[in-house]
Order: sequence, then C-alpha cells, then structure tokens
Amino acid sequence: MISIALTGGVATGKSSATKRLKTIWTDSAAFFSADEAVHELLTTTQIKTKITAVFGERVIDDDGEVSRSQLRQIVFRDESLRRKLEGILHPEVQAMASRAEESALENHKQFLVYEIPLLYEVDSPVTRQKDVVVAASQQTQRQRLSEKRGLETEVIEMIIGAQLPIETKMARADHVIWNDGTESELEEQVILLAELLES
Repeated sequence: MISIALTGGVATGKSSATKRLKTIWTDSAAFFSADEAVHELLTTTQIKTKITAVFGERVIDDDGEVSRSQLRQIVFRDESLRRKLEGILHPEVQAMASRAEESALENHKQFLVYEIPLLYEVDSPVTRQKDVVVAASQQTQRQRLSEKRGLETEVIEMIIGAQLPIETKMARADHVIWNDGTESELEEQVILLAELLES
C-alpha cells in the first residue's frame, strides 16, 4: 500500500484535490481527513471539557457546541493558546489516523491518502511514502478566504501568517499541484498525479 500525505496552505484547494482523487480511486484508496477528524472530536464531551477548561465558556455557542469561528479568532491571536489547542487535538487526530491506516491495510487498499493541512507545521508523524502539496498564490488564498468564507482581512492575514510559507511546503513535496486557475485545470493535474502514482 502506498501512503500519501496531501497538504498545502489555507484555501489552496486541498479538499477539492482530494475530492477529485476520490472519484478516480473509488475502490482502490482509503481517505483520512484531519479536518473531518477535528470536526468529529469537537462534538465529543471529552474534548469539549478539555477545551472549556483552557478557553472558558466563551467558545461554546447557544446550542452547547464548540464555536469553531470563536475558537479560530482566539487561537490565531495568541500562539500560546494555539499550541494548547493543538496539544488537545493532535494526539487524538494521530490516533484516528493510525486506525485509518489499520483499516486500509485490512481492506487491502492500494492507496491511503491523508489530507493534513498542518502536515509540516506540527511535524505530523503519519507514515507515508509521498507528500503532495496543493499550492496557490497568496492573492488567490486571500480572495478565496474573503469571498468563499467571508473572513475579515485581519483574520485572513493571521491565518496565512500562522502557516509555513507555501514555497517552503513546495520545497518539501514530492509532487506539487498548482491551483491558481480553474477547476478543470485542477482536475487535469489530479488525473496526471493519479496516473503517475499508479505507474
């Protein structure tokens, strides 16, 4: 089985690339999303309790759920709090990634794709043979974060600033997908990547 870590910068198109890989490797690959794992963890009582112990009730919304937007505003303004949040979440995410690997092996998958946005920032220990970076210009990142996610300029700059420069990630990658263009251009690159990894 070939394990692949797919990463990139915020709003570079990691999820879009993964979605297209899923349509190509319908039966031959298993997929693990760190973001989806975090979404799931934030709904558990255990994690909610740990988060409120650090951040207080201000991060809990009217429905009793963790407010991701409120949490994001806090941690991107304070690196020490961001590290504390990562200390709560990342060991749990890693455990879930290990279970995904076990499942993929048991089901005789040809590929396992880990979608991990902060692969290099947190020095993720997932075992993999290939790193794929989905990259885009900062101008495109800012535009997508503003138009598609409705984020304010200050928040956008904090999020981009908290991540490694995309050039640094590209330098560490085995393969790079440049996603500054259209969806069809992205799809063409993903198809070429899949063909390359299958060969």
